[in-house]
Amino acid sequence: MDCTGETARASDAARALKTSMPEVRKLTGGDVEGHFWWEKHEELLEAARKELGPLHEDVYHLCSSRGSELETASCLLPALRQALADASPAALRSQLVEVCRDAAGYAVYRFDIFAPDWCDRVLAELDHLEASGIPLRRPNGMNRYGAILSNLGFQEGLLQPLMRLVVKPLARELWPEWVDPMDCNETYGFVVRYRIGEDVELAEHADTSNVTLNVCPLASYGFGWHACRRASFH
Repeated sequence: MDCTGETARASDAARALKTSMPEVRKLTGGDVEGHFWWEKHEELLEAARKELGPLHEDVYHLCSSRGSELETASCLLPALRQALADASPAALRSQLVEVCRDAAGYAVYRFDIFAPDWCDRVLAELDHLEASGIPLRRPNGMNRYGAILSNLGFQEGLLQPLMRLVVKPLARELWPEWVDPMDCNETYGFVVRYRIGEDVELAEHADTSNVTLNVCPLASYGFGWHACRRASFH
């Protein structure tokens, strides 16, 4: 990408900020760690990412540019896409595998969602963002390593349609007492990184969302969402 003037300087200025980044220490309440620093430099970091540009533009969108509905969501596996289009309880539940139940009887479910080649591209995109040297904010209040997808351009094109077209229909079928038609209109997406020796003292915690989903896009470990009832413990 050939950039000049103010825009061309954004990435260099953003990389230079790494020397003044707030230290990432907290294992609880870390979502406000260094808040004012990140707020102060938000516009510069956004300009730097725009200058960088995407490696794989398609991973920022659930649906193709030709439309905004399921038939254009080629990143989803065909069987899931068909079940969501059918929308019947039998079709939706045919995609789910119960993994376990807690002491109260609430289940955790697994289902395959993304095509393997799309998973490869999204992992490459995350590597691209990390390798850029542009500072990435910690993903949440507990995990110290990762990034906030909602702040990196994934919110409008990927996360919001994913909630509307995939998560909400399945959650309404599984937990109508927790997800009514007016729920799940907001979403917060992040990615966490686990390595040997990193974040080894994370405590059991409860999410405050209506529905929590975890996805593993690593082909060598399988790929699919785990859906958990509200305030599920991890």
